[in-house]
Amino acid sequence: MPILILYASTHGSTAEIAERISSRIASQLPPTEVHALNDIDTSSLSNYTAIILGSAIHGAAWLPEASNFLTANKNALNAKPFFMFSVGAPETMPKWLRGRWARSEKRRIRERVEGVLGGKVKGEGFFSGKLDKGDAPGWLRCCCGLVGGGRYGDFRKWDAIEAWADEVVGILKGPVEGEGAGEGESQRGLTE
Repeated sequence: MPILILYASTHGSTAEIAERISSRIASQLPPTEVHALNDIDTSSLSNYTAIILGSAIHGAAWLPEASNFLTANKNALNAKPFFMFSVGAPETMPKWLRGRWARSEKRRIRERVEGVLGGKVKGEGFFSGKLDKGDAPGWLRCCCGLVGGGRYGDFRKWDAIEAWADEVVGILKGPVEGEGAGEGESQRGLTE
């Protein structure tokens, strides 16, 4: 059975990350399928080996379609190995704020997902996305202008994204002798 990668994306960055995760996993543990959340028939969720759900972060939360999907399909998601990834924009923030912002977003989203699923997350990825000035909400443009140091651009770290996909494969294949890959141990992601 294939591995399903689902995503919610507004400007395409999260969709591209989902495609890269799928490609990396498929090279080691085929097959995979990638779908936008609005393109999936939820009655088919039982046809997959594992499910990976990712979303862009807006306002320190997943997009509504990802949160709604999570809540509406929690039983199906709990019946499979479930992984999650989030794509945020802390790299656009002034340097002094980036780490705090990233930790705060990551904690809030993890608590929300684990609250809905009862802590049944096998692994979590947290990645920077890309932000074009025209895509930034007004409050962010204003904030970056007022406090200085804000920036726009593509901050995706493809090597970290691929390394996280490798961790997912490792968890799905099972622990290697001498290693203890267990729930919650996949924590690859954001900035140094």
